[in-house]
Amino acid sequence: MKTKIDFKNLILDVLYAIAAGIIVGTAYHFFQNSNGFAPGGISGIASILYNAILPSNPTLADTWFNPALVSWVLNIPLFIASFFRLDKKFCIHTVITVGLLSLWMWVLEIVECPQFKASSPESAYNLLGAAAGGVCTGISLGFLLKHNSSMGGTDIIGKLIYKKNPVADVQWLIISCDIVVVTASGVLGLIGIREGQNIEAIIASILSPIFYSAISLFVCAETADVIQSGLRASIVFNVISDHRDEIAQAISERMHRGVTIVSAKGFYTGLEHNMLVCVVRKKQINQVNDIIREFDPEAFVYITKAKDVSGKGFTIVKKDQN
Repeated sequence: MKTKIDFKNLILDVLYAIAAGIIVGTAYHFFQNSNGFAPGGISGIASILYNAILPSNPTLADTWFNPALVSWVLNIPLFIASFFRLDKKFCIHTVITVGLLSLWMWVLEIVECPQFKASSPESAYNLLGAAAGGVCTGISLGFLLKHNSSMGGTDIIGKLIYKKNPVADVQWLIISCDIVVVTASGVLGLIGIREGQNIEAIIASILSPIFYSAISLFVCAETADVIQSGLRASIVFNVISDHRDEIAQAISERMHRGVTIVSAKGFYTGLEHNMLVCVVRKKQINQVNDIIREFDPEAFVYITKAKDVSGKGFTIVKKDQN
């Protein structure tokens, strides 16, 4: 039986991969490589190598250690592994994204496109560059993850590990790898130390690329999360209280939100309790906390994030009418 190909979604996925490659390539050229930022991953390694070699041998840095070339070459083994071990569609989309990313960076360098370069490691423009680069990369990453693609590097490594061991905490492993790369960017500060500098200037020179790389990495991760879960993030309140009726009624009347009451039993005390479950918008978190404290200051409360919430009072998922 032949599988029907959804050409509309296929074209959209490819267009997202192309757009992401161009946007990220521009961000890397404009903000990251020019300032020595290394916000994790293979692109961060490429940026470190380029900026480490550039002061002593510009020709070598612009040819064999060009960030566009290094990013592509280091990703090739991961492409091969993902093709045989992971979803073929994911692999193809990622190859397109990384290929265009590297090609676009190379084109921008060939035409000598201007870069956003801070005058010194202590310049406040570094903060703007780190934040702007993180936002651009995060937007692209968010859309790529929603359309079964990635920017290669640690994303592929994470998927390969999860395929081998689904129990492994892959996210923390990826973050650990990115932190190592971010920390390694301090080497660029060591290379930039000049004779006669005082200890404060030396410390600033070493820590500046680390801090700015970390800021860029954080902004990228937060932006990607917003793109995936939406700007109107929701929060789940789980409340264990003996004043269930008062709390539930107040939430219902004042906030017009539904509340589900679940029976619960404490293992240590063996006592029966009632747990209230309520989903609200993130901006309503303080209002719910005030209601809980009003009726039961000793209530046990824990809050979790909710993604893709649908239903009355939230996004309504419409059924296809054929």
